[in-house]
Amino acid sequence: MMIRKFLCLSTSLLLFACLSAQAGQLYRFPDENGVLTLSTSLPPEAAQKGYDIIDDKTMRVIKRVAPAPTEDELEALEAEKLREAERKKKQEIAAQEAEKARQKQRQHDRTLLITYPTEVDLLAARDKDINYRQEQIGMLSAKLPILKQRLQDVQKEAAERELSGGKITDNMQKRLDAAQEEIRIRQQSIKIYQAEIEALKTQYQQDLERLRYLRGTQTTED
Repeated sequence: MMIRKFLCLSTSLLLFACLSAQAGQLYRFPDENGVLTLSTSLPPEAAQKGYDIIDDKTMRVIKRVAPAPTEDELEALEAEKLREAERKKKQEIAAQEAEKARQKQRQHDRTLLITYPTEVDLLAARDKDINYRQEQIGMLSAKLPILKQRLQDVQKEAAERELSGGKITDNMQKRLDAAQEEIRIRQQSIKIYQAEIEALKTQYQQDLERLRYLRGTQTTED
């Protein structure tokens, strides 16, 4: 009995020694029953579950390979890759937009310095632009009362004609439409000029502050 055990032990040790001498490294992995197994070859099913590569001389772990990711893990990894790609794309777009903004600012700065040698030149240009639009508003507004009175007169004439049993003539209708349209156009033009004035005030103020910064004056003169 003792001889049989000795022979079995000797056979196992000899087999292990042969494997070590032949392979130079061993694979350690759990078998189908979950029992750790040493082998010079790695079965495909074992590779999916994870394994260790062991030096056959020192029996130290050379490398530890994690189990292959599951389907859910693969989907999660793919989703994370897509999110990362999207983040990088947004960052690239943001960087491009920032560079465009810097180039636009540099161009605007050059234009400011060339167009306005001094603050006085900029302020004169501002006043000229604003005054022109204020003059246009004045001219448009001046005629509005006349147009409104004309419209009232035509409307009164049309009302009296209807009260007397008559109908509004084509000519009268054209006069009504023309007066209403001219009033509408003038009122719309006034609103546009008013909006332009406010925009010009804001833009010129920004340009003034930028010009002061570029020239290093930073004065408080308006």
